[in-house]
Amino acid sequence: MLNLPIRLRDAVAVAAHFRDLALLEREVLAIAGLDHRGFLLCERRLHGHGFGVPATPRDLLPAVLAAGAVAAVLVHNHPSGRLAPSHADLLFTTRFQEAAALCGLQLLDHVILAGGGWLSLRHAGWLELP
Repeated sequence: MLNLPIRLRDAVAVAAHFRDLALLEREVLAIAGLDHRGFLLCERRLHGHGFGVPATPRDLLPAVLAAGAVAAVLVHNHPSGRLAPSHADLLFTTRFQEAAALCGLQLLDHVILAGGGWLSLRHAGWLELP
């Protein structure tokens, strides 16, 4: 079987790549580390206990930095089926973006998957690119 490179250049591609998360009954937070052309270098997933994943930027940054990523995308699911981001989702996104920037890593988006749909925090205006 031929392993083709995976390019995650927009929220549609991110949602398709992580579509399995939408079916899970517990929350999972994932990060995709990307090269300068948007090709996937690595991914890491953290599993929560029910609703929510107790995580900090420190839990995700080492994996993408070790892979040589220059950009990243956060992804998580809402088992409730509700797409709207919580206050905790927005706070974590802001904290992660700040920490990533200090390491020279650009956060491109944070995509939420729920109920067969998805929401891009960047496209919804909750995440601004520098």
